Amino acid sequence: MTREFLVYSATATTAPFIKDLKGAGRMDILFHAIISALFASHTMREDVKLHLMLMGPPNAPRYITLEYHPENTISKKDMKKLMEMCLRKCYPGKRKEVHPGVFVEEKPLDKVLDELRERVSEIFMLDAHGDHIKEVVANEKEKLQHPLFILGDHDGFDKQAKKFLKKNTKRLSLGPQMYLTSQGITILNYELDNLNS
Repeated sequence: MTREFLVYSATATTAPFIKDLKGAGRMDILFHAIISALFASHTMREDVKLHLMLMGPPNAPRYITLEYHPENTISKKDMKKLMEMCLRKCYPGKRKEVHPGVFVEEKPLDKVLDELRERVSEIFMLDAHGDHIKEVVANEKEKLQHPLFILGDHDGFDKQAKKFLKKNTKRLSLGPQMYLTSQGITILNYELDNLNS
C-alpha cells in the first residue's frame, strides 16, 4: 500500500550549508523523519514517498521529495551531506533531481498540495482533535489506499499554514499521547503495514 508523508518545518534552514543541526531550525528532526519514513531493517521502503517543506531563512520555501530508487545510495550517516546538496542545487522554476530518487524545487505549500491531491486517496493532517487512526482503519479503509499524512516538527505548524491545512485536509489523531514527528511516521507505517497483512 503506497503512502506519502509531508513534514512541514517553519524553522528548518534553507541555507546551503548546515553547521549545527539543532541551531539550523532543528534539522535533526527532519533527518529522523527521513529514517522513519524510508528505512526498514536492512532495506529501503519501496512504497513510501517523503516530502519535506523547509520554511526557515534565508531562501524559503524549499520543497524536497525523497523516494525509493534502485540506484539510491542514501545512507543514514549521510543525511547532512544530502540535505546540503539539495539546498545548494535548488534553482527557481526548476525541479532538480540531485540524487537518484531525491528532488528539490522552490514551491509553496498550497501548490504542493494541489499537485499531490491529484494522485492521493486522502490528505490527512495530524491533529489531536481529529478522527482516531483506528476508526479510519476500521471504517474508511478506502481513504488509506494511497494517503498523504502531513506532520509538523517540534513547533507544529505556523499560524498561516495551520489555517490553510485545516481548510484543505482531513484531521487525523494518533490518540491523546503526543509523539515525536519520527514516531508518528513509524506508527502510521505500522498501521498501514498491518492493513495489508
